[in-house]
Amino acid sequence: MCAIAACGGGDAVRPKTPNVLVNAGQNIEVNEQVTVTVDGIATSTAGGITYVWTATPTLTFEQSDASATSAISLIVVPSVTQVTDYILTLTATDSNGTTGTDSITMRVNPVNVVPTAIILASSIDLYEINTYPILTTVTLDGSSSNDADPQTSTAPISAYLWQQIAGPDVLTGRILTAASLSFQTPVLTQPADITIRLQVTDQEGAIASVDKILSLLSESDTIPELSIGPVQTVFSGELLLLSGKASSIASGADPFSALWSSNSLLAPIIGDPNSMKTFSIAPLVLQQTEIIYQLSITDNYGNQRTKMQTMLVEPQTQTTLNDTGVSLNASNNENLATYQGEFAGQDAHNGYDRMASSGFSDKAGRGELGFDFTRLNQNGDEVDQDTNDWSCVRDNITGLIWENKTDITDDVHAAEQLFTWYSFVDNGGFAGDFNTGSSACNLASGNCNTQAFVEAANTQGLCGFFDWRLPSHDELLSLVHFGKLQPPLIESEYFPHMGTTIPDSALWYWTYMPNVDGVNESGSQSAWALDFDTGVDNFINKSTQARIKLVRAGR
Repeated sequence: MCAIAACGGGDAVRPKTPNVLVNAGQNIEVNEQVTVTVDGIATSTAGGITYVWTATPTLTFEQSDASATSAISLIVVPSVTQVTDYILTLTATDSNGTTGTDSITMRVNPVNVVPTAIILASSIDLYEINTYPILTTVTLDGSSSNDADPQTSTAPISAYLWQQIAGPDVLTGRILTAASLSFQTPVLTQPADITIRLQVTDQEGAIASVDKILSLLSESDTIPELSIGPVQTVFSGELLLLSGKASSIASGADPFSALWSSNSLLAPIIGDPNSMKTFSIAPLVLQQTEIIYQLSITDNYGNQRTKMQTMLVEPQTQTTLNDTGVSLNASNNENLATYQGEFAGQDAHNGYDRMASSGFSDKAGRGELGFDFTRLNQNGDEVDQDTNDWSCVRDNITGLIWENKTDITDDVHAAEQLFTWYSFVDNGGFAGDFNTGSSACNLASGNCNTQAFVEAANTQGLCGFFDWRLPSHDELLSLVHFGKLQPPLIESEYFPHMGTTIPDSALWYWTYMPNVDGVNESGSQSAWALDFDTGVDNFINKSTQARIKLVRAGR
């Protein structure tokens, strides 16, 4: 039994597990936002030691040896607002799993980076950077100022303060504690520089400032304002309005001188190159062409301004519509032969009449302004334009052929004859007034009405044609020469005999068109007529005695 008891070994000394001795190094003191290396050492008879660093408050460690067999580690020191102590603990573990620890203190001191003050200044067209004319609003913007180490992500700049350091006062009455500053430049007789300072304060109380030098111009250095008229599209020979408007905030800038020009190879004619409002005759082109005009102005101080405008000129096109014959320019109270720039786009500025006045018309015959007529003899053949003997007139614009009235009393085409309106067909339900036995015309039948006269002319075969008729409203209107100052309002060289014109008395000519306004239970009682004394149209009763100018389609 004793042997068994002795075998228990109750009095034997057990071996001890070796300690792991750790040395984390010396306490350290560093500034915020730097990188620090920490290192330590541990010993153990078992060997195979691995290391881990921890911190209170928590920090991130980057060990140089991913296998943790080295105690060397890197720390990116965080940003702090006050002195802060971190406890850095190094834990070492040997191959037996035995651990040991040691700690050091890392004191972190806050370091405030001074903010950066920035001034951005508004710019003014036509002037150099940081240069401003009189009575101009200048805006200085300090909102781009920044801080490299803000305590919070919002509002890194906590305060702004604007000051004027030099030059004529511009800040009186201004708000000087906002991120931006606006002021108006004064009226100066001599140019001057001013210096504006911006002071900014960050969240930690650090202050920085920056100065901006601005050049203020004198009143006489003010560049004038200039506007130029809109783009226009016209045909060759028509008038382009050249319109400019000059102004200046400088009180002594008036008067302004002007000069219109064009560098186009087509060399367009400019009416008065030295007038703010003038005209140009659109040059002859074969396709749509851009013409660039330039207006240069000079104010009373010698300051200049130039602007350009592109106009479009279209080639002339063929038309079957006569122009009006108006060549005078209207002002507020009179008609004038000279161009009126204040009233651009008038009848006299466009159309065939204008093209003819510009010398750009290509007529088959002759006629005033845009009218183009050719005389025809009794056989319908063209005759010399200067002949005194012609029976009909061809309108080379519309293609219509017109009866030529005479001043021979007993001639069937005498201008003084009068006729009532009468027609079997297309009469609006009422044929009109047959006018039997009248002495107002030279018809052998004595039936002085429109249908009887048409039949007589076609029986005669005027100018060799047998399809004469009354004109429509628009056809008759195409003969009216609205530009004439005295009646009758028609091209008198080709239509010399239109009937006696008495002041305040109408010179009515019939159309074939009945009028609905004169309709009653018996049909249309009136028809359209045109007064060559005034150029107005109206519907008159069919029993009215009026004149006739026959027409036929010549093309």
